[in-house]
Amino acid sequence: MKEKILEAAEKVFSEKGFYEAKISKIAELADVSVGTIYRFYKSKEELYGEVIKKKLLEMEKEVERAIEGKEPLEAIKAYVNTVVNFFSKEQDFFEIFMMELGSSFVIDAERFNLSEWYRNYVKKLSKIIEKGIEKGVFKSNLNPEGVFLLISGALANIDYFHLKGFIDMEPNEVKKLVLEVVLRGILNRN
Repeated sequence: MKEKILEAAEKVFSEKGFYEAKISKIAELADVSVGTIYRFYKSKEELYGEVIKKKLLEMEKEVERAIEGKEPLEAIKAYVNTVVNFFSKEQDFFEIFMMELGSSFVIDAERFNLSEWYRNYVKKLSKIIEKGIEKGVFKSNLNPEGVFLLISGALANIDYFHLKGFIDMEPNEVKKLVLEVVLRGILNRN
């Protein structure tokens, strides 16, 4: 039943956004009562947070599959490709998500109980940078978490400003730009 509610909520939030979405519409789509939704979720915010978390976990699983067993440089490329492709594939959802959260993601991550997930995600993926430093592929003076946040933030910001109509970039252009800029800064040229 929870899965039906989450699927209906994703659809409604994707179409209406957080502020315009109505719990009654979600209940109607899930074929449950409003009370049933509130039995599982204390508020619309909690339900929205669960929908966001579900999407982010899907992305995380795709990223993990893409980087598994790869050397650091190839893992960075796979990460960028996977995230850009995921944002493109899930554009309807992420359009609403990014428009509402915008550049205040850190604040809203707290609001929607995503901070712990994001901290763990950053720690896990920054190991790519650590491994690259250890192998001499990346510069030794880098902060692995900082580098990963830079890459992640660049991808999120480009997506956000693309959705706002400030820039017009195709997914392959985004991949190329981010990889070119980031790799120039982190590759060990010795």
